[in-house]
Amino acid sequence: MEQKQQWQPVMQPQGAPVGKFVQPQAEPLPFQVREAINVLRGNIQLSGYDLKTIAITSALAHEGKSSIAFRLAKSMASLGKKTLYLDCDIRNSLTVSRYNIGIKTMGLSEFLCGRESLQNIIYKTDDQWMDMIFTGAVAPNPSELVSGPLFGQLIAWVREKYDYVIVDTPPVNAVIDGTLIAKQCDGTILVVESGLTERAQAVQAKRQLEYAGIKTLGVVLNKVGTKKSGYGYGYGYGYGYGYGEDRKRKNKKNAGKKTK
Repeated sequence: MEQKQQWQPVMQPQGAPVGKFVQPQAEPLPFQVREAINVLRGNIQLSGYDLKTIAITSALAHEGKSSIAFRLAKSMASLGKKTLYLDCDIRNSLTVSRYNIGIKTMGLSEFLCGRESLQNIIYKTDDQWMDMIFTGAVAPNPSELVSGPLFGQLIAWVREKYDYVIVDTPPVNAVIDGTLIAKQCDGTILVVESGLTERAQAVQAKRQLEYAGIKTLGVVLNKVGTKKSGYGYGYGYGYGYGYGEDRKRKNKKNAGKKTK
């Protein structure tokens, strides 16, 4: 009879098999940024007891949604809440390289294609309260994968197993994937970049979520009043609902700088 492989612990949490443990390397954040993330966390917690799966999306690429999603997951875990960071940006994920994940990972693509079980794509981290699911291999048909029955089953399963599931989605203005994923979640946070995202683009993203019947919890105004400084963390966070006159004036002021 074939003997089952016995997993040996290698400096990792109890119960995590070899190869299913990662140590994400993230630079420390300034105090103001940490506090802003904590404010966002508190606003989510005060939005309803049944909000467990939270999609983080943006209008366009490179607005900082993935960084916010990861930091929000870390912040939730710091409260002793069992938290899962679920990377669904199959087309363009930077999570593995950004956080120096030093092993080859399987993830969402392999599960949605039926090649791996859900348990085999969940990675323990050095934070006992936080697990991660990576995107896995780049797939040619992400929208078909996330609209299939297996994705719905995944969301239902993790919703039962975790206190919070923070879902990193593709930008909703760029591809349909983000809307399809957010539709499966309890609520969505929209990220827009201060001084870069046009008001019309942000409004378009918000309306697209509304037309799909997606509950929008709020808008994060990202990279407020600070300059980028290496690794993408030289910025601040703002939190609010909607777009005011200050936002419109900033867009007009920057309009001339964007034309080349």
